[in-house]
Amino acid sequence: MEPLVEHTLTWLEVLGYTVLLESDIISGRHQTVLRSYCNGILGDRFRQAMQRINPTVSPQQIESILHQLTTTPSLPMLQQNRRWHLQLLDGIRVESPLAEDGRPLTLKLIDFSNLLNNDWLAIHSFPVIEGDYQHCLDLAIFINGLPLAVFHGLHGGHEAWSLRTAYLQLQEYQTHLPKFFSFNELLVLSNGVQSRIGTLTNSWKQLMRIHSANGEQVPFAGETEVETLIQGIFDKRRFFEIIQYFIVFRQSRTVLTKRLHPHRFCTIAIPKHLEINCENKTLLHLQKSLSECSSSDRRTECAGTPCRSIAI
Repeated sequence: MEPLVEHTLTWLEVLGYTVLLESDIISGRHQTVLRSYCNGILGDRFRQAMQRINPTVSPQQIESILHQLTTTPSLPMLQQNRRWHLQLLDGIRVESPLAEDGRPLTLKLIDFSNLLNNDWLAIHSFPVIEGDYQHCLDLAIFINGLPLAVFHGLHGGHEAWSLRTAYLQLQEYQTHLPKFFSFNELLVLSNGVQSRIGTLTNSWKQLMRIHSANGEQVPFAGETEVETLIQGIFDKRRFFEIIQYFIVFRQSRTVLTKRLHPHRFCTIAIPKHLEINCENKTLLHLQKSLSECSSSDRRTECAGTPCRSIAI
């Protein structure tokens, strides 16, 4: 195994992800992973996670929603991605009588309040087939069986042009594998020397480098860009905060875009009355809270909770 791939998987294991290698799947030790895969979702892991997170939802109702999610969408990929993002945040309404408190029953796809209640999986060299196309992704990140992030470029070499080549490949993959990428939240490019992160609609120049994982402007001695990115973005709580508060959809008259909000990330308590609708994403409450944090010392108190920022 190449050193970059080995180090990347090790860092994810340290953060608490289960890591599966291509050899694990091919050898048959984890064949059920691929057997349960359908249109972007690992069915078995999804069912197990949903039953754990939603004990009041029956297995039959979970199966119905899984069928709904894996049915070929009628919307264009990016519109489907925006719809999916809202479902990820708010859950999916279950066709059933009201819950005991009189509210509609909702299936939560992610337990944002309890990190350990979720299933964290990284698969190296994950094959995806849609229609006449088959591509092998360098690394896919599944949360509760849902493919929320993709790494690419890990096998492309250290040359400067290799990262741009990986970017162009991902653009092609999005066209060939629209169902798989309709679930995607983040795209990561890394060749061992350079690492960048973005979303489905980012141009090459809009991809961002993560400068620090701990709020300091200078990385630790010997820390590589991909290590900084993994520690800064894929720390479990930070990853959930990014999904909840820093993914921005904007609709113009003709174009829908999706961006990773380019502000310092900060762990803060969000009062319920300040929560915003994901459609407009003004993020004013977050910007106000971030502006109250000392620029010289990001570990000050902010909204009653210690800050943990990521410099971008």
